[in-house]
Amino acid sequence: MGRLEDKIKQYDCIAIDTNSFIYLMERNPIFFNVVRELFSSIESGTVYAVSSILLMTEVLTKPLRERDKVLVNRYMAFIGTFPNLELKEVNNKIAFKAAKLRAAYGLKTPDAIFIATAIQEKAKLFVTNDVRLQKVEGVETLLLNDYLD
Repeated sequence: MGRLEDKIKQYDCIAIDTNSFIYLMERNPIFFNVVRELFSSIESGTVYAVSSILLMTEVLTKPLRERDKVLVNRYMAFIGTFPNLELKEVNNKIAFKAAKLRAAYGLKTPDAIFIATAIQEKAKLFVTNDVRLQKVEGVETLLLNDYLD
């Protein structure tokens, strides 16, 4: 068991930002091992994970622009079938919470939606690599960079 799994197993539910998916699917040379541990913990049921449906827009934009059908299909298959991971629709409560987060912290809309989704789903930990999101209250932020070997 790694340091990351030791941390996340303390939580029933975590929320995941887009960058974790990109690091895994595109085998980022710096972060791949860390996110592999993260997704292994989710897959095994050590922790349940949520993210926003906005994830689809964010991860598919580059492969669609580059006409990389293989990567598009890999993302679609992964996101659609990965166990213990659920993408949540943006509903009125999440949209309103996101607006409040934008007003309070000056967040970009996608970041506000991801964090609002985490809070709405009662995820106590938000996994990201965006240091700017640490200032948001209501959910603890875990930076992947802190778990590099």
